[in-house]
Amino acid sequence: MEYGREMIKSISVIIKNTNRKYLITVIAVMISIVLIVSGSFVYKNLTLIPEMFELNSELRAEGYYMGEFEFKMVGIVYYIDKGQYITAFSRLNQFHKQLKNREGLIKVPKFADKKEELEFYLGLQNPRTGAFMDDSYPLCTYVGSTLNMVNHLELLTKDLGQPLHLRYQLSFLDQMNTGEKLKTYLDDLSTAGWIASKLPKTPYILAFEIVYFSDLERVNLYDFSPEWKHALLQWFYEKQDSKTGFWGPRLRSSGQLLDSGDLVATSHIVRLFVDDQGNNRHSEFPLRYKEAMFANTLQKLSMPMPKNLAEQHDWSLATFRALRILTNFLWSDASTENKDSARKIMENIMRNKFEKFYIPDQGAFSYYSGALEADLDGTGEILDMLRNIGVLSRARQERLWGKNDQTITDLGVYNVSEIKEDDFELLKNFSDINSIRLYRIDPVHDSYTSNVVSVIYPKETSVLDSMELLPKMSRWLNETPQNMGNWISKEWLIQELAAIQNQPVPVSKGGIPLELANTVLQNNRELIVVGFDILQVPKYKMTIRIKYK
Repeated sequence: MEYGREMIKSISVIIKNTNRKYLITVIAVMISIVLIVSGSFVYKNLTLIPEMFELNSELRAEGYYMGEFEFKMVGIVYYIDKGQYITAFSRLNQFHKQLKNREGLIKVPKFADKKEELEFYLGLQNPRTGAFMDDSYPLCTYVGSTLNMVNHLELLTKDLGQPLHLRYQLSFLDQMNTGEKLKTYLDDLSTAGWIASKLPKTPYILAFEIVYFSDLERVNLYDFSPEWKHALLQWFYEKQDSKTGFWGPRLRSSGQLLDSGDLVATSHIVRLFVDDQGNNRHSEFPLRYKEAMFANTLQKLSMPMPKNLAEQHDWSLATFRALRILTNFLWSDASTENKDSARKIMENIMRNKFEKFYIPDQGAFSYYSGALEADLDGTGEILDMLRNIGVLSRARQERLWGKNDQTITDLGVYNVSEIKEDDFELLKNFSDINSIRLYRIDPVHDSYTSNVVSVIYPKETSVLDSMELLPKMSRWLNETPQNMGNWISKEWLIQELAAIQNQPVPVSKGGIPLELANTVLQNNRELIVVGFDILQVPKYKMTIRIKYK
C-alpha cells in the first residue's frame, strides 16, 4: 500500500499549488484517479482467490495440513467487510505467497502409530488462545477450525482408549461465554456491507459453527450455562426468515436477506431445532416455515455448477448440505410433488458427482471438478451424500422412497436348467435400471449388501454401484498419504467405512457372468436378480430356480 500513501502526498502538493478557481475540478480528477487505481488494486488482489483454491487442492493432495485454509479465507473477507482493507489485502498477499512457496506450511508426517499422530495434532494448538487457528485472524475463525480438530482428536483418543486432554484451555471462548457476549458476537457476523455481499461468502458462514457447542461439552473441554444455551436458541429462532425459511446474512444498509439465505449455514442451524427425523427438539422453539424451506432448497439445488473454483467450492458444499436439509429435516412433512422434484434433482447430482469429481484410477473423489487427485473432503462428502439419500442404509432408504412392496416390481420366478444371456433381457431393457446385483439369498427380507454374487452394468453409466464403489474408496483410503482435509479427517473416513459392509465383488459391464451365475445356481438351487436405479433403490426383482430334467 506504499504507492497509496505516496499518491496522497502528491495530491496534497498539487492541491496546495492549484489556483482556487480550478480547485474543485482538480480535486474531482484526483479522486477519480485514486478510485481507479484503488479499484485496480482491489481487482488484482481478488483475482488471486481462484488460484489460492487451486493451490489448496494441490497442497492437500501433497499431504500438507490445510485445516485453516477456509477459515483464513473467510477471515480475510471479515476484514474487508469491516473496512480494514490494508489488513485484509496484506493477509491475502501473505497467504497467497505462502501457498505458492510452501514456506511455513506444515507437511503432515507419516505416523508410526495413533499416539504419535495424537501428539502431532495436539501440537497445533495455539497457546495464547487455545484455538487451533492462527491468532492473526479474527475471533470468528477460531470456533470452526477448533471444532474440526477436536472431533479428529476425539476419534484418535477413542482408538487409544484414553480421555481427550488438550494442552491449553479454550480461552478464546471466554469472549462469548455469556448470553450478552454471544449476542454481540453473532450480531457482528449477521450483516454484510456492499463489498462483502458481492463475494461468494460473507462472514455469516462462521456464525453457525457455535451451534456445535455440545461437541466441546461432550469431551469436557468447556461448559456452557443453561442461560447461554437459551440465548443461542433465542437468537437463531428470531433470525429465521419467514419467506424463505432460511437463515443468512442481511445487507447492512437495508436489512434485506442476501441471496434468499445461506444454504450451508441453514443446514447446520436447523439442527438446533429438529433431530434427524425432523422432530422438534424444543417445544418453545419449534422449526417454522418448513414448506418455504423445502421450496427454497430445491431452487438452490437447481443452480448449475460454476466454473470458478472459489465459487465451485461453495456450490459443492451447498449441494451436499441441501441434500441433508431435505432428507434429514424436512422429508417427513414434504408433499409427494416436492419429493418427486427432489428425486429428479438428486439423480442429476449423482451423475454430476461421478462425471466431474470421481477419479477412476484412484477409486475416490476430489472436492473440485477436473482435479487429478482424490482428496479426503471430496470423498468424505460423497460418503455423507450416499448416506443422506439412502444408499448406505435400508431403513433410511425405505423412509425416503418406500418399502419393498412400494418400490419393487416382482417379475416372477423362472425355472431354467442353465442360465443364458437372454434370461436377463427383460430386466436389462428397463430404462431406469443403472445396475443389477445377483444374490444367493433373497435380499428382500435381509440386506441388499449381503450375499451379493456379482454386480452387472447392463448399459454404459458413470454412476458406480455402491458394492463396487465402497471397496475402491477403502483401498484408496488405505493408500493415501493424506491425513487431514480442510474439515474431514482420514480417521473419520476409516471408521465410517469400517461400519459399512463393503467387501469387493466381481463386476461385469454389458454381459452377464454366465459361468459364475450358473455355478451359484447349481450350488444354491436359485439365484435372485435385483435391478437398482441410479439412486440405488431396488426397482425390479426376478427369481431364477434350477429346473431338473
